Amino acid sequence: MMAISANSVIRDRRARLLALGLLVTLASLVSIVRPDRAAGAAVEVLFLSPAPATPLFGTVDLAVNVRSDEAVVKVVFTVDGKRAGEVKKPPFRLQWDVGQENVVHRVQAVATTVSGATATAELTSPAVVVNEEINVALRTLFVTVSGSDGRRILDLSRDDFRVLDNGVEQKLVTFERGEVPFNAVLLLDTSESMRGARIEASRAGVHSFLTGMKDVDEASLVLFSDRLLAATPFHSDRKPLETVLAKTNAEGGTAINDHLYLALKLLDGHVGRGVVVLFSDGTDVQSVLSMQEVLWKERRSQSLIYWLQLNEEGSRRTSISSAWRDFAANDREFRDLQRAVIESGGRIEGISSIAGVEGAFKEILSELRDQYVLGFYPSHARHDGKWHEVKIRLPDRAGLNVRARGGYVDY
Repeated sequence: MMAISANSVIRDRRARLLALGLLVTLASLVSIVRPDRAAGAAVEVLFLSPAPATPLFGTVDLAVNVRSDEAVVKVVFTVDGKRAGEVKKPPFRLQWDVGQENVVHRVQAVATTVSGATATAELTSPAVVVNEEINVALRTLFVTVSGSDGRRILDLSRDDFRVLDNGVEQKLVTFERGEVPFNAVLLLDTSESMRGARIEASRAGVHSFLTGMKDVDEASLVLFSDRLLAATPFHSDRKPLETVLAKTNAEGGTAINDHLYLALKLLDGHVGRGVVVLFSDGTDVQSVLSMQEVLWKERRSQSLIYWLQLNEEGSRRTSISSAWRDFAANDREFRDLQRAVIESGGRIEGISSIAGVEGAFKEILSELRDQYVLGFYPSHARHDGKWHEVKIRLPDRAGLNVRARGGYVDY
């Protein structure tokens, strides 16, 4: 178990990305800050964006956090030796088009204080590697099939399914259904708005989910607000997870993007079905990571994302503006979150009353039990980093609804 204190670890919202990076062991991929002057104020620069080890294409966000004993008068960004721009006050952030070539990019930020002291941060983004020897990875699809009444259809066989990869039919090499083990990250919003009855409903929902798990299933509990509050290793025993949940207070704002990325990262390397169950009542206004960066991670994962969205008022979402993003940008972030959930093969479950929270958790668990698991080796893999659209057809069972991951990145 791991609990992270707001007072002792994270001092501002952009520093939270460093804590997040340390947890998922990405910090080692970012260059060490290099002070350029021996005398004067102490200055440190750390990249917040791009994410470490991320290939860059098109327009990218460049953002740094600067720590200094005195005022910072400017930060100059360069990309591949070309000056990208200068920012004179926080947030030290701008956008730059790196083009569409599959090449290595070198990004640099130089911060200067009022006394002339400077410090530099650098990072190198990799190109997408294309190997002459192509090793084809098994692609796994977790498929939910339902009728027009919403009831799940459980009597299908391997021969009922047709899988198309970029329009080309694929040969199924694996077919399972029923009790397929899973690894789940229960990602719970415990921000200040979740106080009282809401967090109690959240605890009841988690309890029902954990109680319904089989011995072969495992879950990790991640609690967040505008920072990471607690996280546990994966357990098949529910007691350690419930102990953590019972001790957590609701506090702070909401940073969904940062912690959804973390949840997907925690599922890396786990064998079997990966699942993220996000429970939140709010809109993200605190995250450093954009949803485009989360989408990048989601597209390289085979994990399902379920979003249990608590909205007791039942009203339409209201557009908001925040320090980091205006109304249009926050609306785009919200749409991209919806896109990530649907594209993963999961779904969004609106909950209009806290009385429905426990039932929503149970329904997600029930759906996982009723999924079909299809596996295929892509017939035309190239490892070129391109998106492959995957569609599933049931030619002999017209009128059924099929939900599964919408594709994958061929890496």
